[in-house]
Amino acid sequence: MNTARAVKIGMAWTTIVWTICYLAVGLIPGLGSAMVRDLAHMNVGPVERIFTIGNFIAGLISWNLIVAAGIALARFLGNYIKG
Repeated sequence: MNTARAVKIGMAWTTIVWTICYLAVGLIPGLGSAMVRDLAHMNVGPVERIFTIGNFIAGLISWNLIVAAGIALARFLGNYIKG
């Protein structure tokens, strides 16, 4: 597995999905509350909606780092676990 290529593909995918989700939640009223209820597996109160370019960029960077770390971990485990 080419780790650098896998990280680039994972980060591109994350960027696309994050952008689509951020826009959808920001543009469709009630979608954010419905998604939080499903993702958290519980009923939650009203969710504060703060949509700024700063929040978008912070989330984009955070999720890309999480994906890159996950791919690196997969590479490490793939090399470490034999058979």
